[in-house]
Amino acid sequence: MELPSFLESGDIARLFPVISETGKEQRATSILLSVLSAVPTYADALFSQIGQSISKRTSVDTYTEVVFRKEGVSQSKDRPDGLVQIKTGKRQWNALVEAKIGKQGLDQDQIEKYLRIARDNSIDAVVTISNEFAALPTHHPIQVQRNLTRRVSLYHFSWSSVLTEAILLHDSSAVTDREQAFMLRELVRFLSHKSAGVEGFSSMPSEWSGAIDQLQAGGAVQPRGLGSKIVGAWYQEIRDVSLQMSRIIGCNISLKLPRKHKNNPEARFRDDLERLCAKGYLETNLSIPDAASDLKIVADLRSRSLRISMKVDAPRDRQSTKARVNWLLRQMKDVDHGHVSVSLDWASKSPDTVVALQDLKANPDLVKEMKVGAEVKAFEIVLRNESARRFSGRQTFVQELERLAPLFYELIGQNLQTWNPSPPKPKHSVKTEKNSEEHQGEIEDSKPVKSASHQSSTLESEQRNSGNQHDDLLEVPDFLNRLKTNISAS
Repeated sequence: MELPSFLESGDIARLFPVISETGKEQRATSILLSVLSAVPTYADALFSQIGQSISKRTSVDTYTEVVFRKEGVSQSKDRPDGLVQIKTGKRQWNALVEAKIGKQGLDQDQIEKYLRIARDNSIDAVVTISNEFAALPTHHPIQVQRNLTRRVSLYHFSWSSVLTEAILLHDSSAVTDREQAFMLRELVRFLSHKSAGVEGFSSMPSEWSGAIDQLQAGGAVQPRGLGSKIVGAWYQEIRDVSLQMSRIIGCNISLKLPRKHKNNPEARFRDDLERLCAKGYLETNLSIPDAASDLKIVADLRSRSLRISMKVDAPRDRQSTKARVNWLLRQMKDVDHGHVSVSLDWASKSPDTVVALQDLKANPDLVKEMKVGAEVKAFEIVLRNESARRFSGRQTFVQELERLAPLFYELIGQNLQTWNPSPPKPKHSVKTEKNSEEHQGEIEDSKPVKSASHQSSTLESEQRNSGNQHDDLLEVPDFLNRLKTNISAS
């Protein structure tokens, strides 16, 4: 394989790299890049997230141990771990790859050096991979000098997201080639083993417990330092939760971000930090394909409570509140959990009414005593944590969130249905008796001449079916077959 013109030397990424035992980082990077080069469907699943689609005409070439031709650069001690070159016809896209594994975190100075190398060699992007999380590949966990990303794009994937994409492709049987499917399965096996160094988020920062105590005492969290660390950790955890749920449910579950936050991660951080400091809570929404609504997660530091919820509109074709409540309860007939509640959202300006699900199931008539003349327009079903003490722990908070979110979806979310109105019915029928008489002659004249036997068969059919005709059914129902038999017998 011919090396890119800007490289002095480099090795093709190997599926079985010959590397020293201490080179876990280089080994994981080489294996990943090799699979990306050999499995186009997997490469497309990752690179399409950063605007690089992989088609049948596309080739993906990957290299490790790259050294650049430009003077001064090749002597740098900070060599990137790899290079990806995507070619479709005459179009080329190149990206440097820098990976960290295990507890190692990305280094700002090192990333900025690679951005300069990329700029000097007309390379399009720098892609980092580590156990740190980002809401989107375009949101980088490390802030760098803005002038360095004017000509070079900076992207980030967590190892967990790399693993999740491989699992989803494997489970969906999207890779049909036998050898490619084998390689993808082996990549999943490798990255899933603890020796590979792929880790999830496991602990909130050391300031977590202190911030909770401060808020409960009536104080406030300061934006700088304490607040920033908590919001940053929250971002890491909720992205990890979304990836875990993707693997559990078997589809891609993403963070639901407004457009202004998708395009501006700094605005997202600023808004969430302001919410934490002013109101004492953090929240996010997860988008689940084909689910009744987004899954909402709220962590309230003042009350030390976790709330996982989904909201659905009440059916407008039911007139009474009790009928609307019963519509909801039928969807949760198998839910038996003491920490699930239902919040009724009224059409009036009255505050929501919260009722324990168990109480509502035991006595649906409770709603009659809630509002007189008010109409319930929506329901929010909420699952709360059982222990405030576990909320305060740095590790137990993470464990509790990662337990409750998938539990809510398994118990409740997958069974919730959205209400859709019935299609409108015509107020005036076009099948009037007058029209039938006027057009009867035209219809008779337009019919083709049929044989006597066919006319006899048609006559018998018309006599049998004095109501709706069933000749257009693809399958004749059993009760019609029985009806035909009875008529013939008589």
